[in-house]
Amino acid sequence: MKIYIACGLTHVPRDVFAEHASFVHALAAALRAHPPGHDVKYALVNSDPQLAAKPFEQRARLCYLWDREMVEEAELVVVEASFPSIGVGIEMQIAQRQGTPIILCFKHSESNRAKPVEYVNPDSLHHQLQIGEGFVSLIALGIPEIVKVISYQNQADGIKKVLDVVEVLEKD
Repeated sequence: MKIYIACGLTHVPRDVFAEHASFVHALAAALRAHPPGHDVKYALVNSDPQLAAKPFEQRARLCYLWDREMVEEAELVVVEASFPSIGVGIEMQIAQRQGTPIILCFKHSESNRAKPVEYVNPDSLHHQLQIGEGFVSLIALGIPEIVKVISYQNQADGIKKVLDVVEVLEKD
């Protein structure tokens, strides 16, 4: 199976970036190994390092083209959504338009949870911003191709839960 891992990178807090990247690398390795033979691609390995060798003015376009191609070729997209990312949202929409199943996972950490907020509209009415549980935006969670939303506690928990869903999908 061809699998693409979508993950936020730009706005991951730098004090947790290494841990986040480690999870994505470990998830990719686990997906390749169970069962052996999955073709797993993701930006940290399959586009970002290559972009560094390109002229700066070409990087944005190439990033879009290369990552879009990986999503379009995927038979499954695994989204790591612990951190907000416009790019991940675009990749989810590409997968949705293709009818590609999506597994969305996020680390359940209070430091990643958006706090409730009230706002006032021009009509002077007060409203609570609709943020669901505060981990992943409601519009992203509403994508119909999402077959499973996984909240995980740590790397081992996240990998196990994703592999369990992949195993079920492969049996279908």
